[in-house]
Amino acid sequence: MSLWADGGTVVLQKRSGPFLLTLFSDPTPVRVGRADLSVMCQKAEDNSPILDAKVLLHLRRPGSGTDIVEFTLPAKHENASNKLLYAAALDLPSPGNWKVNVDVERNGVLASVGGSLTVLDKQPAIVAYWPFFIIVPLVALLFAINRRLKRGRELRHPRARP
Repeated sequence: MSLWADGGTVVLQKRSGPFLLTLFSDPTPVRVGRADLSVMCQKAEDNSPILDAKVLLHLRRPGSGTDIVEFTLPAKHENASNKLLYAAALDLPSPGNWKVNVDVERNGVLASVGGSLTVLDKQPAIVAYWPFFIIVPLVALLFAINRRLKRGRELRHPRARP
């Protein structure tokens, strides 16, 4: 897995028929909650981008018994900040190993690649918001240092009294 220019991570990259398909995920690592999945479609022979394909994402998390969670959603240019990509956003309800398939259709040619996507538990709030919790003690510490420095300066250089 490697980082991509927009901050996403390459989940899978495979060739299928005349296409080279790359799936990116954001955030990294993928956690329960909102996730953005983007697909780059390229011609396999010269790696040039394909901008007129239909892209579908299929995600499935097998569970114990009848507890199967499944999504099928289209990935579109309109959903992507980088218009070379086809993107879709979804809310992942549970952690685990998800099976992901990317289906592409262009000019009657169909291609499909599959892989897995590991979804982690939600991050604890303290880990996600620690910068906000540290601000108040940091400001208090800076204020105390400032006061101490000013008091030390006044002791070394007392003001003249009239």
